Amino acid sequence: MTLLTFFGCALTAYGPSLAIFFGYIAPNAQLVILMVSSAFFWLISLLLASAIWFLATNSRNTFTSTIIYTVLLQELFRWCLYLLINRAESGLNMVAKHPKSKFNRSGYAFSAGMGFGLMFGIISYITQLVESLGPGVLMCPSCPSISLYFISAITVCIFTFHHCVWMMISFTGFSNRSYLRILWVIITHYGASYLTILNSSRTVNLGCAYSILGNVVLLIASTIIVVADVRNLYHKIS
Repeated sequence: MTLLTFFGCALTAYGPSLAIFFGYIAPNAQLVILMVSSAFFWLISLLLASAIWFLATNSRNTFTSTIIYTVLLQELFRWCLYLLINRAESGLNMVAKHPKSKFNRSGYAFSAGMGFGLMFGIISYITQLVESLGPGVLMCPSCPSISLYFISAITVCIFTFHHCVWMMISFTGFSNRSYLRILWVIITHYGASYLTILNSSRTVNLGCAYSILGNVVLLIASTIIVVADVRNLYHKIS
């Protein structure tokens, strides 16, 4: 049963994002490089967050305070990644399949977001996934009848797509100086992160359900913004 749990959770957490990777990103070496580069940027933000966590001995076990600087660093490096891609965009467009397409930036942003999301999923969940092979099972504190491995797998899957849409909204916000979009990304990133605390809460009954439902709502709202931005870009071109 543990082997089935392992593969089931692995496919739940990484299956949808890997399908998009092999179907859309992998055939284009340019997008693969962008995805790997963005994953490296996310790792740097995690390294700095880890250094702060190590120095802040009084708040090591307090998730609420850890989330504050972790999310802030991720958003800072999201902006740094935008600056890098913005400077290299002309060169990227020269070797793109459609060099003059106005949708190239959206593709770059999506691939960069996938790099953020996949690296987040690998770092945050791989240890739990390996533990699911063990002789026992760890139940979710807020939903005692459901395995924590499965709840975490769903959360990782949602956050991977969170980072994709957040990156696309951020790139539009940075390029158009739309501070509302930038603020939306920061607020929803904090909101989605704090919602995950409900998974380990022993005082909130069905906290895992509220966490997943809240994240799905935020993901849908962000996706609507992305669709609206792409539609507006299409209308400007036509």
